[in-house]
Formats: sequence, C-alpha cells, structure tokens
Amino acid sequence: MMHRKKVAVIGASLLLTLSAVPAASGVYAEQATFSISNSSYTKVQAPVLKPAWTVPAESSQSAAVLAENGKVFMLQKGGKLAALNAVTGKKLWEFGSSLAPLYIYSTGAVYGMTSGGALYAVSEAGRKLWSAAVSMPKAKNIFRSGNTVYVIDDYKIAAVDAVSGTIKWSATEDSTQTGYMDLVEADGVVLRNFAVSGVLTFPAIYAYDAKTGKKLWSQSRQSMPLAIKDGLVYSVKSLEMLDEDPVNRKIAISVIDLQTGEIKGERQYRWTDSANTDGSFRSGGIHASAFLDGDKLYVHRGKTLAQYDFWNYSPDGKALHTWIQPYSDNEFPLYQVVQNRVLYYNYSSNTLSALKLGNGQIVRVPQGENPASQLDLFGSTVYVGQSDGKFHAYDLSTMNPLFTVNTGSREFLPTLKTGNMLIIRSGGKMHGIKLPASVK
Repeated sequence: MMHRKKVAVIGASLLLTLSAVPAASGVYAEQATFSISNSSYTKVQAPVLKPAWTVPAESSQSAAVLAENGKVFMLQKGGKLAALNAVTGKKLWEFGSSLAPLYIYSTGAVYGMTSGGALYAVSEAGRKLWSAAVSMPKAKNIFRSGNTVYVIDDYKIAAVDAVSGTIKWSATEDSTQTGYMDLVEADGVVLRNFAVSGVLTFPAIYAYDAKTGKKLWSQSRQSMPLAIKDGLVYSVKSLEMLDEDPVNRKIAISVIDLQTGEIKGERQYRWTDSANTDGSFRSGGIHASAFLDGDKLYVHRGKTLAQYDFWNYSPDGKALHTWIQPYSDNEFPLYQVVQNRVLYYNYSSNTLSALKLGNGQIVRVPQGENPASQLDLFGSTVYVGQSDGKFHAYDLSTMNPLFTVNTGSREFLPTLKTGNMLIIRSGGKMHGIKLPASVK
C-alpha cells in the first residue's frame, strides 16, 4: 500500500428557466426546458511563475522519475538512467541501459531493477556499485531498511546487502497468495501483507526472519501494522463474514507477538450507526477504518470521525473527541493528519478536502477554472494540475492561491520536489520551478 496527506466549499449556482419569455416583437423565442449555470469553477488570481528550465521527459512511466537531494533521476530512451541538476536542469550523468522503470533513492545511492530482473546500485555520482541477480523481472517495489535492500514481486521477497550487493536470502509463496506492495522490518523480523484467496479474499500478515528469510508465522485477516512496540504488533482485523452488524459497529485491533505470531489480545473500538436505515453492512474507508498518528488513533465511523488515546486503552472506552466528517460513498480518507487536519479525497470530483480538528470545519481545495487532473501535497502546500493545463499552488491552512504555472498540456503525472525546486511533469515535459521563499 497506498503507499502518502482550504477556503470554504465553492457552491454551484443553478439557474433554472422553466417558462417562456415573450420577445419584444411579440414572437416567442424557443426556450430550453431548463438552463443550468455552474459557477463552481472560478478564475484563480495568483502570480504566474515561469519555469527555470524545461526538458523532455522521455519516459511516461509515473514511477520512473525521482527528485532527491538536489537531483532529478529519470529514465531515457533505451532504459538509460540519467541524473539532472534540479536547479538548472543540466544533465550530470547517465548510466546503464535496458533498465526498468523501478528504482529508489536512499542514503546517497540509487537502487533499481534491470528489465531482466537484476537489482543494481549506482552512486549519486553515477558510478556503478554492484549488481545482484535476484531474478525478479516482475518486481513491484524496492525498500531499504538499515543495511538491507528488499525487492518484492507478487510472490517473492529477496534480501540483498546494501553495501556489497550479496544476496542474503529469498522467500517465495505459492500462487494462492498475492503480495501487497508494503513491507516493514522491525526487531529482526520482516513483515509483509498478502491477499489470501479462497471463496473470499482476505489480507494476511507473513513474518520472516530478517537474517535467514525463514518464515516465522502468518496470521489471516490481518492488515499491515498500525504500530510495532515492545515486541507487539498492532493490526486491524478484517471482520467481513464474522461480524457484519450494520448498526452496532466496531474496529477490532489484534495484538500479536512479533516473534511468534501468537495472538495476545484484541482491542475493540465500538460505536452505533443509528443513521443506517437500509440495513447494509459497509466496511472500509469512511465507513469503518482506522489509522494511527503519534499516540492518537483515528477511527472513521461513517458520519463521524473519532479520536482515541491509543496507548491508554480501556475496553469499550469513549472517544476523546468526535467530529462530523465528509460523508458519501465517493469520499475516501487519506489516513493522514497534516497541519492539524484530516485529509479526504473525493474520487468522483477529483477534489481534496480537509477536516479541521480544531473546530470541526470541513474545507475543500478550490476547484479553479477547470477540474483537477493531478493533486499533490508537500508540506503545507497543495498543488493542483488542471485539465486546461494550468497548475496552481494553494496554502493548506488558508486555501489562498500562491502561484500559477501555465504548462500548456492537460496531462499531468505526480509532481516532485527537492529543496526549493518543484518539478512539474506535464505533456511529456518536466518543468523546474523555483519556489518562492514564502512557499513551504
């Protein structure tokens, strides 16, 4: 997973004309059955910035560009990895060929996959460090934890020494399990989430010894941990087909021994969904899910969001705070607290909204002149690429527009940032934007 967080809502103005209006000549003009004027999209007034540089983006893969430590890493034709200076756009070096559009940056090195399934490491200066034949041509993700680089595909994990490139171990599950794209290492144990298929499909945690790759245990119906502390794993339990009461709801969190997989207990956070009148059981998203931010557990409970003190649990204890949250089947929580706001994404309107924890107010990113094609959040700034090619920046705390860039294309890919340089990817090009000092 799905891996990372506003001026008031702009209401639509509807003008309905339902009767004929006589013309001055006495001839009746033909009238529409109804006429609707939608003023949701309003012109954004903000300074227009020009790119410091623009270069062709030869790869259209959304995961094939990184901006890290003052550099932009990108794939070129032929699968060559190139590094650009993020301030000037000047090419610094290029490396290799037939590389796959999957790589990460960590502590001064780039770790990536070749199209043939080998893992490689190249220094930040463009020097090859090593290559490891992990034989994973369908690799889906790469992680670095300490001195180990992990590569995963649907069924396999490979662990490689980050310094020498030596393969430490690999583990493969059978095809009835399909791995999610998350992995975490803690206290000598590697945890990964799988989708276990049968009559129904449920999540499961698999645990491996970080030194040997030996499978230690697995637990079905468990999601990736909310937290790992003092040798215990805290994981939300899937309740489908177990407890589907549509009115008397709960979130169950299993407490699991990290080393053995033994269930040590279960926490339950309960509420009553008295607003449910159709008797349908709804799970996940705003209807029933949870995330942890520091020591605060947030539980999405349908029309309300509740906050609990996670490390001071009492059975069926009351919430510290509750708020009315955005509520529709199109609203999806982003499971983050940013600037004391809980964020939501509406995948019908492609808009971002925020619930202010201080006063319960719900604010939305202004829609601007046209619908959004791309949304990104860095720090306290929201970036919106519109379908007309305009790219706007808004302050998250006030939702005031900060600046605009005219890209000339309605196509956007995820925005990147390194230092005070923003990298806009639009229409097969990359635009380097030097951010004003006021933008954080």
